[in-house]
Amino acid sequence: MTSAATQAQVAKQTETTEHTNTARTLAVGAAVLALLLAAMDATVMGTVLPKVLGSVGGGAHGGYAWLVSGFMLAQVAATPLAGWVADRLDDRVVAVSATAVFLAASVLAGFAGSFPVLVAARVLHGLAAGAIVVSSYVIVGRLYGPERRAAAQSLLSTVWGVAAVLGPVIGAVVTAAWGWRWVFFINVPLCVLVMLAVAFALPRRPVSGNRTQPSRGFPAREYALVTGGAALVLIGLQGASLGLGTVGGVACGLLGLAALILVRRFGGHLLSREVFTISPSGRAAITTIGACVVMYATVTVLPVRLAAHGMSTAGIAVVVGISALGWVVGSAVTGGMLSKRGYRLPMTAGGSALLISAVCSATGQLPWVAGAAAGVGTGAVTAAALALLQDQASTEQLGLATSSATMLRNIGSAAGINGIAALSAVLAASSVGENAAFWALAIVAVLAVLIPALSAPRERTTQG
Repeated sequence: MTSAATQAQVAKQTETTEHTNTARTLAVGAAVLALLLAAMDATVMGTVLPKVLGSVGGGAHGGYAWLVSGFMLAQVAATPLAGWVADRLDDRVVAVSATAVFLAASVLAGFAGSFPVLVAARVLHGLAAGAIVVSSYVIVGRLYGPERRAAAQSLLSTVWGVAAVLGPVIGAVVTAAWGWRWVFFINVPLCVLVMLAVAFALPRRPVSGNRTQPSRGFPAREYALVTGGAALVLIGLQGASLGLGTVGGVACGLLGLAALILVRRFGGHLLSREVFTISPSGRAAITTIGACVVMYATVTVLPVRLAAHGMSTAGIAVVVGISALGWVVGSAVTGGMLSKRGYRLPMTAGGSALLISAVCSATGQLPWVAGAAAGVGTGAVTAAALALLQDQASTEQLGLATSSATMLRNIGSAAGINGIAALSAVLAASSVGENAAFWALAIVAVLAVLIPALSAPRERTTQG
């Protein structure tokens, strides 16, 4: 009788475990799909932009820049808010709400009959995308715990590389087949699938006995500093395309940096204070920004230079595709080695790869190596830096750590794209030569990635 009861209990436990594993797999799949939608939405606009401007206008006086800038600025505004909410509400609430807003923005963009309406839809897309990115990483981080978190989240990190390839391709194919509006309509059924999977498969977050009490109210002053500062920096970097001129762009950038510096004194609820200190988290923040600067500057300017030197469109696409694939490989390899090798090795290796990429670009040699090295290096550095930031945070502050890493990545990406474009334009009008911009990236790789990486912790430690 005892044996039969024991067997029944074991069978029940086995069934429960299998059900839990199935639900977790489904929830992670939903998080990956949601992140893929958000990431591709950031890359698809470049492909469909000519058709969009021909349909709804907006091409005069550089106004089309708001289709990109509006998305980026809204994403920056949503990221710290999503991190704050994620640490206080059930994960399902954040994920489903963000996906619902993304769905609504897709419908609005698909039916947009004028340029201002489309810009408004892109702003909504940015708000939703910022929340989706944070919620996806938080869901995976909480489902797998500190021990398996890095390996599991390497899967999410590869999504960025996949989106960089699939976004433009899917945008071109869908636009050619059904028109640019279906690039947005196709999101609708996928968003519904994500919401259903999250609602029914994601387990409710357990309440920790030593969970810290949240702040009494929303930190409005810190939010204004974080979002206002980041927005001013991004506007400053895009000053030329937005009609602000050099002086206006520099002024916006400096004001934004001043606001972000004040976050160290008044912040801590939306953006981790640790990223502003001389600490492991501070070094992870610097390397994240530096890696994204080099990566996005390379994939933005290198294709233009290769085209000017006669490389075919197919050849350029191969170089960009290799860089995206390199990001996937770098993230995956880093996720699997963090537990055994710690943070320093993958961050240093990634910084070295970024330096190789910049040198190859500057010398005009081996463009495929430049693209691959940029991708591998960025994947390794950002994956290790994210793990470090999350490992330094408690379980109750995982959303804060994740949103901080996401915002740093956004700032680095924007700085790379707009900074290298502005620098290239200045150098093109001088006698310095076009290669100087890439040598500047080599300096960034050394100062902002390699040197901080060399002082990163050797061993992996977790607090969550």
